[in-house]
Amino acid sequence: MIVENYISNHIIPLKIDDSFDFSLKLMEEGKLSYFPVLDGNIYCGLISDLNLYELENLGEKISDKKDLLKDIFIYNTQTIFEASNVVLENNLDILPVVDVNKRYLGVLTIATILKVYTMYTAANEQGDVLQLTINYNDLYISEISKIIEGEDAKIINLFVIPIKETTQLRVIIKLNKMGLCRVVKSLERYGYNVEYFTKIPIEDEMNKNYELLMKYLSI
Repeated sequence: MIVENYISNHIIPLKIDDSFDFSLKLMEEGKLSYFPVLDGNIYCGLISDLNLYELENLGEKISDKKDLLKDIFIYNTQTIFEASNVVLENNLDILPVVDVNKRYLGVLTIATILKVYTMYTAANEQGDVLQLTINYNDLYISEISKIIEGEDAKIINLFVIPIKETTQLRVIIKLNKMGLCRVVKSLERYGYNVEYFTKIPIEDEMNKNYELLMKYLSI
């Protein structure tokens, strides 16, 4: 899941000597809120359309107001997980990718990040999703797997998310089958707190929410 494998070059970056008027026009045509700016092939930063709308003189060049540029990027050797965090923290629609010398390589788009997550999380595969809450010191993946396999099911994906300001973890497990109430009962019998598990109506609702999210991101 290295960023370098998912770089897109379909966006032509702005140049440091481009005018704000030209920049805003390009951003509106591309339906993007942010655009990368280069000096030669060196990445200078991201410019936001919100900043441009506030300018009185759009005839000025980007080089005249470099302080408007946001130094947000990701290295090509980092992971998609790290990239998604940067995108979420900064509310971006694209994320510039650079090498160790800050040479511009292209961008990551939200659509690309979502596709990678879908592929690696088995989101398109049929199966129940379980959510457990476990103390940090009580997490034994091998034991959880053994209990689940004892009910003729298998784990096809698993995420562990720390719960802020606690010593607990949220463990989200994707199984290879639907309707596995026996798995839930077995986990509870072994003392696991199962907060949530899907049933067919809930799975349908999740798919609907995912479609709404995709539609929102495409606006």
